[in-house]
Amino acid sequence: MEKSSVDFDKDRLEKLNALRIEGFEPYGDRFEKTASNIELKGGFERLNDSMIKAAGRIIARRDHGKIKFLDLRDDSGTIQVYILEERLDAKSKKLLDFLEPGDIIGAEGRLTKTKTGEISVLPNKILILAKALLPLPPKWYGLEDTEKRYRKRYLDFIMNPDSKEKIKKSSEVIAGIRGLLDKKGFIEVIVPILQPIPGGAHARPFVTHYNALDRDLYLKIASELYLKRMLVGGFEKVYDISKDFRNEGVDTRHNPEFTMLELYQAYGDLSDMMNLTQEIVKAAVYTSNGTFSVPYGDAKLDFSKFSTKTMEGSVREVTGNINNNEMIERAKKIDKKVTTYGEAINTLFEEEVQKTVIQPTFITNFPVEVSPLAKSMKNAPGFVYRFELYVMGTEIANAFSELNDPLEQIERFNFEASRKEKGVDETQEFDRDFIEALGYGMPPTGGVGIGIDRLQMLCTNSKSIKEVIPFPQLKTL
Repeated sequence: MEKSSVDFDKDRLEKLNALRIEGFEPYGDRFEKTASNIELKGGFERLNDSMIKAAGRIIARRDHGKIKFLDLRDDSGTIQVYILEERLDAKSKKLLDFLEPGDIIGAEGRLTKTKTGEISVLPNKILILAKALLPLPPKWYGLEDTEKRYRKRYLDFIMNPDSKEKIKKSSEVIAGIRGLLDKKGFIEVIVPILQPIPGGAHARPFVTHYNALDRDLYLKIASELYLKRMLVGGFEKVYDISKDFRNEGVDTRHNPEFTMLELYQAYGDLSDMMNLTQEIVKAAVYTSNGTFSVPYGDAKLDFSKFSTKTMEGSVREVTGNINNNEMIERAKKIDKKVTTYGEAINTLFEEEVQKTVIQPTFITNFPVEVSPLAKSMKNAPGFVYRFELYVMGTEIANAFSELNDPLEQIERFNFEASRKEKGVDETQEFDRDFIEALGYGMPPTGGVGIGIDRLQMLCTNSKSIKEVIPFPQLKTL
């Protein structure tokens, strides 16, 4: 069998070998830093009389005779290493000849200020912690070559601090949400990733084969039906933040593998979910930005207030006061599978209205045809207690007063089956075990799902979902 390999830089391989000949171990052991680079800079007055240890990757090197400067970057930022050869021990002087951008080193010494006033590490000892066998790319690499940035994301993070900062801020979004929900008494539940029935959403699933059980299973498209089983079992406030997998297209707002928050509150309803969704979104925005007003492209988004419109009303603003049949015919020009007024409203909203919603807006009163798991409205036949939150023309959240009538749920599942017979691919499968669970009684419930990646996009001013996913899926070269 032919062995695989990587073409490392020839000169760097020679330096690696030379380091070992000179008695250096190019891949060192544990190194305890005194503080991060930013903390060292901020603590100059307190630390400048102390021995300190700094570590990171060499981003740049500048030689001026016996004086040398290294730009050393760690997770927090960059600090300058100001090297005076006469201060170094003999082994460190020898090591200097082998160091170059990309190498990871440790530096022990004191803090100082250069003549230009820059706080720097003045070392008396330098250690090699990891020798880089490939050179860092040119600076433009991390800024302009988008496709390469996503394929070699580790290089993007090295060369482009903005990309790294977006991932950090995205993590703060999740931390802010978890903190809020924990304080409100919700418990986090882990649901199965491999499921016998792809339930809880309209989506095409990924299929896999479970060898030990000799059966096909589906990667989770939603956590909903399992979390509702928890409510039947007596839990009252549950949530899950995890990956969903939907075998669909890829664009700036969609990735087949994405992160979703789903939560359910027993004895609640849609109004509770609307209030809670506002709290969650505000917490995410404020935790990551320190303000409720954030830029997004050319727009300025204000998360201190949320508007509310019905789906039918927002569509009528575009179509005018045409009758129901005319509405259906208009929608059929977009999707010939449309047969009902409810389907027509949903289709026209998605095609003509959604893109115009810029500021945070709840769209309420959804047609029953596209909401198989939501409770019917008492005074509006054909509609259900459901909202979606839209910002910048993108759906951010989806919430229901949950259907807890097992007999009506059976009818809804059967309607979904009839839609599938008509050629609709994305339908809700009939889940007999879930129906049986409902048969034991589920309390009145409010539930909401929030697209974490899309919320992170808004919080980080990112135009593509790939910017907030550390390692997005890409086409094979």
